Amino acid sequence: MDFDKVTLHCKLDEILKKHNNMSVLKLSEEIGHRRTTIMELLHNTNMDKKKISASLIVKLCVYFDITPNDLFEIRRVD
Repeated sequence: MDFDKVTLHCKLDEILKKHNNMSVLKLSEEIGHRRTTIMELLHNTNMDKKKISASLIVKLCVYFDITPNDLFEIRRVD
């Protein structure tokens, strides 16, 4: 397999839409995490170089009552 042709994709955008288009600012305040980091996840900015803390993943999963599999997926890059 060519690992350069796959990337981690965060589905936070879809999740926020399902929660009445919750704002990043509100989410940031609710879970106590930096807004800029949440924005990067929302827009999948530099996901191939990003280090996502386990504590942030846990906060998002607990807050939205989802699993890491609901939050992330592997996608092919063309």
